[in-house]
Amino acid sequence: MDLNSNPLAHRTTLTVPRAENVFQDVRRISAQWLTKKFGSAPFTSGHHYLDQVSVLTNQAAYLPDGAEHAIRLQLREDRPDATWRTTITAVAFEDDSALVSVGLEAFPNGNAPLSPGRPGLVRDMVRDLKPTDGLAPLTLDTLSVGAQGADALVDVLCDPARRMPVIVAARPVRNDHVWSDRMRKVMPNCAGAASLYLLEDTDAVDAFRDSIGEYHRVAPGAVRTFLTDVDPAWPQDGPRHRFLTMARMSDPGDGAWFGLARTVQRISTEAALPEALRSLSFPDTGQRHRVERRAALAVVRHSNELETMRNDVAELKTLLAQADEDLKEAERTAELSVRTVTSLEEQLHSAVERTDGDMEEAVRALDDVERARAEADVLRGRLRDAGRYEDTVVVEQPQGVPDSFEDLWERLDALDGVMVTAVKGKALELDETDRARVWAAKAWNALRALGSYSQAAKEGFNGGFYQHCTSERSGAVNWPLKQLAMTESDTTMNMWGSERIFPVPKEVDSSERIEMQAHLKLDSKGSTSPRVYFMDDTKGATGQVIVGYVGPHLTNTKTN
Repeated sequence: MDLNSNPLAHRTTLTVPRAENVFQDVRRISAQWLTKKFGSAPFTSGHHYLDQVSVLTNQAAYLPDGAEHAIRLQLREDRPDATWRTTITAVAFEDDSALVSVGLEAFPNGNAPLSPGRPGLVRDMVRDLKPTDGLAPLTLDTLSVGAQGADALVDVLCDPARRMPVIVAARPVRNDHVWSDRMRKVMPNCAGAASLYLLEDTDAVDAFRDSIGEYHRVAPGAVRTFLTDVDPAWPQDGPRHRFLTMARMSDPGDGAWFGLARTVQRISTEAALPEALRSLSFPDTGQRHRVERRAALAVVRHSNELETMRNDVAELKTLLAQADEDLKEAERTAELSVRTVTSLEEQLHSAVERTDGDMEEAVRALDDVERARAEADVLRGRLRDAGRYEDTVVVEQPQGVPDSFEDLWERLDALDGVMVTAVKGKALELDETDRARVWAAKAWNALRALGSYSQAAKEGFNGGFYQHCTSERSGAVNWPLKQLAMTESDTTMNMWGSERIFPVPKEVDSSERIEMQAHLKLDSKGSTSPRVYFMDDTKGATGQVIVGYVGPHLTNTKTN
């Protein structure tokens, strides 16, 4: 998450179905967490200074009968690197259920990178509160599923009330210590952001596949993250639910397993707050203090006894000191609120621009599809006119676009005229993002455009890739010019040119490394904004286009 634009670093929202003592439990868990950090945990109403930079604010809301309806504990830490704000909110309902939210915000004080983690008390909340997500219990460890439980697991996956991901792992056929160690480490970090299940043996794997179908199955040793709204009857829904294979989970050099926790925590953070939490308000502590100060002033004005007046003045000084603290806290809260609102406005603007861009690309893709369909109809008509009826039928349907960069990498051999020397791991990092499917599809079209140019060059096309993208030749695959840059700026190359030196075959350069500036833009918003860097060697030693990099945006003058 880019904390320079979004202060919300983490948020977990838990549904507690049986919550008779939820406020007591939340205060107890929070007290244990605060005591570890500061040695104390005051829970009376108002502001409490835990050290020189840390302030704890306690608030409560009440029903007309005087019963507590909601509580909020907010810890603000004004540290040199950033202001960190942890907010714990709980609200109870008449049916004895409750919602509990734990949020962490980070407001940077400079440009130094921040690495916020999930607050440690989230695990304790999951352990002690026994939350659920629809039909699924939320636990610290995986729930074992045998063959008899496969249908119930499918019910969990298809539950319309579910709002969190479900992680389903399948035990390998043979024990693998790397796989087991990684599962043991990563699953607790997913707690509170996903429900966790383990298919315990091959019988469970087979039963689950029979129940959910081939397109959503989980093979032995694989780990799959199911998003909401699973539709087993629709094959195209399968790729939406990302999975890691046994090969990657057990490869000591593959770090993709780290992405399991990152992905579900990101989804948890980005999810909208339930209305009951979003609309919650608490009494103004400052207002109560102002009422007390007015009452104290009234006492001073109507007192004739000197000693009583002195006591009243002392009390008034205490209240004024409290007023100063309230004012400082109000000003600090207002400042952080302004930064939050500014961030939300930036995110909204970026989302609108991205939506407009996606719409433009969708219209362009639809136009390309219609042109291809019309061309295919013309060619089929010519074949029929020539009596070649069998040739008008396509028996084996061609594959669609890849649904991930892992899938894309497995198809590279199908590309003609393009040699990919890029590091696979950098491309696979993109599979952890929410736009992985969009970017993988665009990357595939980018490689197809480079391949189309390479083929045109072999056939005598007189021009470079830029000219190829402006041509109207039949069958040519082009790339939008506004998403193409043939060079980098002098400033970028002077300062970060070393990042743009990529591997090439020895016949291209004896050092097997060469500078590449030309690149295709897979996105233009956000800090990731993937790029595809290439060099035109169609008239060189390889006779191909060499792709040296596929991955996140490299450093340039606009990088935060």
